[in-house]
Amino acid sequence: MKTMPPDLVFPETGQPQGFSTLATSQWQGNPEPVVRELLQNCLDAAVAAKRQCAEIDFTIRNEQLDSIPGIDQYCEHFEDAARQRAQGKQGHAEVQVIAQIRQVLSSPEITVLSCRDNGIGLNHDRMGRLLTEGDTDKHDGAGAFGVGHLTAFAASTLRFVFYAGRYRDDDKSELSDVTSAHAILASRRVSDTRGRGGHGFWLTSPTLFDPKPCPNSAPPLLKKGLSWLEDTGSVVAILGFNGFRGTEPPAQAIARVAAKNFLVAIWSGNMDVRVHDERDDTNIVVDRSHLKSILVPGRNQTRAEQGGGYLSGEQAYRAWETLEHGKTVELEAGATARFRRLEYDGRRPTTRVQLFRNGMWITNKPPYLGPPDFGGHNPFDAVVMTGSGLLAGLVRGAEGPEHRGIEMGRLGGRDRKRLRDLLKGIAGRFRGQAGEIRGAEEYEPEGFALFQGDRIMVAEVAPPYHPRAGEDGNSEATTLVPDDDARTIDPPEPIKRKKKAARGARPKPGPRMRGRLTVRGNLGRDGTVTSLDTSWRPASTRRIAGSYQAVRVRIPSGSDETCEQPLPPDWLQISKLVINGEPSTEGHSKYEARLPWGAVDFTLHLHESTSFTDPSAVEVDIVRRRDQASNP
Repeated sequence: MKTMPPDLVFPETGQPQGFSTLATSQWQGNPEPVVRELLQNCLDAAVAAKRQCAEIDFTIRNEQLDSIPGIDQYCEHFEDAARQRAQGKQGHAEVQVIAQIRQVLSSPEITVLSCRDNGIGLNHDRMGRLLTEGDTDKHDGAGAFGVGHLTAFAASTLRFVFYAGRYRDDDKSELSDVTSAHAILASRRVSDTRGRGGHGFWLTSPTLFDPKPCPNSAPPLLKKGLSWLEDTGSVVAILGFNGFRGTEPPAQAIARVAAKNFLVAIWSGNMDVRVHDERDDTNIVVDRSHLKSILVPGRNQTRAEQGGGYLSGEQAYRAWETLEHGKTVELEAGATARFRRLEYDGRRPTTRVQLFRNGMWITNKPPYLGPPDFGGHNPFDAVVMTGSGLLAGLVRGAEGPEHRGIEMGRLGGRDRKRLRDLLKGIAGRFRGQAGEIRGAEEYEPEGFALFQGDRIMVAEVAPPYHPRAGEDGNSEATTLVPDDDARTIDPPEPIKRKKKAARGARPKPGPRMRGRLTVRGNLGRDGTVTSLDTSWRPASTRRIAGSYQAVRVRIPSGSDETCEQPLPPDWLQISKLVINGEPSTEGHSKYEARLPWGAVDFTLHLHESTSFTDPSAVEVDIVRRRDQASNP
């Protein structure tokens, strides 16, 4: 096949596509997933290149629009697709996307965010895998889904990203370059039966199926970044950078996300991040000596970032304190931990275990390592570092595509048991380090009696109490005495019991669905939570006939099946369910609301009588229900 000059190619397709796609909208407005994914890829590349330290540089600068490679083909495809889409019915989101792109294209300059690393570099094979959704060279666990590169599009108003790599061939000969780009717009019709897809690529061939479809030299947009590399490495350029659509300066946002999510890698000296905004000459260095100054401003932030499920500023600062002031504890399977006992400061602190893999934060809720697993032991803070052994491989396999959280169900039965045993072993080591609560430090709930001694004894059953008339003969003035004891004692305070709810006032039991759920609470003027912004991604998109999914909200009581008489959770009333800006009333009841099947983002408005101030205390359940209309 004859090699063409490099061009932005939109291959033919038979499937129409609009401007509003999940791949380009689900992470918008949040720097966490964008920066996390860029840094994770850089760190993986540095490990593959056997670098002692991953050196990563972010640069924000303005470029002339007409200097962007392929911009003429981009504009032609965009305008044609926008004109054809306007001939039909358009949703608000698509109209907004088109207007934002036109606004950027109307200026002679655009903002570009570049990320450069000193890793193994992109070659033709890795470039092809990068551009192909669902194809990757990460064969196990997290990152093995081939969708990570799509997060960068959330930071690009133009949905246009360039990639360049400098690599060595297998014989370790001289350095070579490769470059390409990916644009995500909408499809357009070129005839009654033919169309051009919404995905465009910077290629020297008509399709990506060519063995080497990408140019071997970088355009000026990327050449400067490659020239700074002393050896192999890569450059990613996000065109039409939107500043993450937030109020925080983007350079500070990048530094904050790096310091929080790659705390262990930076503290260990395995990663250095530098951020330079050429527009106002801002320079930020993120290394071990600067971690404290970056984390201090957010140390009182107890809520995670937009979208939920990320590390809060308070948790990150605590983890830094543990790394700096804790002691090292050797664990099994090549793992280590930094461990720090927490002192009482007017109230009992909460035990927390943070899990990091390859220097990157994964979860603050590892299975078998939560606060309830350390009841009766002194509170502590611990940072678990998996190392590169068995634990690291098992955690990676359970992470999922976004490198956060552990879902045991992603592993096979044998690996699931291995991971469970390792985590339980770590919990045992931490119990030994923390020690059991003794003496005055022990928490004594009001109304409970504690029996101290060398033996475990069963308390005798207390005799029943009967009212006894007072001295003045007034039956209302009574004391309570046991049947076999005439001694007078003070009457106990009457127990205020909650009035039983009417039958059917609580949601009926139902099987909880597996998937990824993120929740962010919104506070009202009085400081109480008024609504919950929720994102639901089910583990499987296969629809079960005759069933639908529903959402309900609760505050756990704190007791579980180990209690003799477990208390039920406090179910919260739902006043309104809003999906895509539109209220939904289908299948809505006081404590449960019906959702459309599959992945969905929605807002739950809580009833006015609901009053709580801690969004982290609430739990949202997605359950599967049987559709009554399908029953015979």
